[in-house]
Amino acid sequence: MRFEDRSTIQRMRRVMALSLGAASLFALLLCSVASEARAFSAADVYRNTSSSVVLIFGFSDSGAGSSGTGSIISRDGLVLTNNHVITDSETGRLFPNLVVYFKPVPITGDNRKDLTTPFLVDVISRDPDLDLALLRVKEAPGDLRPVEIADSEEVDIGESVAAIGHPGGGGLWTLTTGTISSKRRDSARDIFQTDTAINPGNSGGPLLDEYSRLVGVNTFVRRVNDQGLPLEGLNYSLRSSLALAWINQQGVTRVNAVSRGSVSDVAPAPPPPQPVPVTPIDSAPEVQPQTAAEPKSDPMPPVTPLAERPPPPPPEPEAREFKGPDGETMYGVPNPTIDLDDALIQAREEYQALIERADESVDEMNRLLDDYDNF
Repeated sequence: MRFEDRSTIQRMRRVMALSLGAASLFALLLCSVASEARAFSAADVYRNTSSSVVLIFGFSDSGAGSSGTGSIISRDGLVLTNNHVITDSETGRLFPNLVVYFKPVPITGDNRKDLTTPFLVDVISRDPDLDLALLRVKEAPGDLRPVEIADSEEVDIGESVAAIGHPGGGGLWTLTTGTISSKRRDSARDIFQTDTAINPGNSGGPLLDEYSRLVGVNTFVRRVNDQGLPLEGLNYSLRSSLALAWINQQGVTRVNAVSRGSVSDVAPAPPPPQPVPVTPIDSAPEVQPQTAAEPKSDPMPPVTPLAERPPPPPPEPEAREFKGPDGETMYGVPNPTIDLDDALIQAREEYQALIERADESVDEMNRLLDDYDNF
């Protein structure tokens, strides 16, 4: 073969290699784009987080009341919500009666079946200017799953988010989705503007990212402008970094933001990594006990166990997409026939029964103490 022919063949091989490399890179880019497009799953966010969301009812002795949403942030029953959820708008004072409900599994769509066990709460702290409040559930269940809180500074405009709450006429523990529209400042509050549908009953609930982590506290909406013209898609959430700083200032708990670069469910391997001896499948049976019992001069460092959190609850068998009171697309179990006003009446009845049972317990304890003194 002539020298010129060999040079031509080598050039052709280089061109082919470059072409194949470019094609592979393009395919990787397409896979990456497709992966990013599939990253946000509203159903996964709902399954992972809905059990960390509570329904809050506040009502006065005269009968006035309101409802809202809160997020469980600690295993001992701390709940983050809006101050206006627990405040009587007519008097500006706290509602004297507050109860929360945890999410039932499954949700039937019938409030009489879904709202059966109210829990009393204490108001730990509140800030009317930031519109934040911290509650503690009395005698909270032991299997609570706190929602993880993300660093809202890592969230960009255009990212997909979801809200879970209880919009009146839409149903309990329903999910709506949208995107982050802008970052802005309202007075002393750092907020997200989002087109995720938020309605009365959603206040205080979580705004969640693709990792099922709280990035905002849903707080208020704007329906008309200064001229009275209708507005759409203007919903606002306090950013999680602001809420987290406020929580940690209250001195009752310490919550750290979970960075997107970390995976909280899996503990990091302790450095330095050590090779783990693997016994071949076809090794002699008599060698295995000796290997297991033989002490090692350089043992492996202990591996931190997985985070102690119960597995996520099973998906709701009845959950589906449906249209909310204003035509928004929601996910959950619709509850169009029973409004939250009816649920509020039910909550008052169950609250009264709860107080009566508590009073009866105190009376019974006093009777036992009297019998003991008379013995």
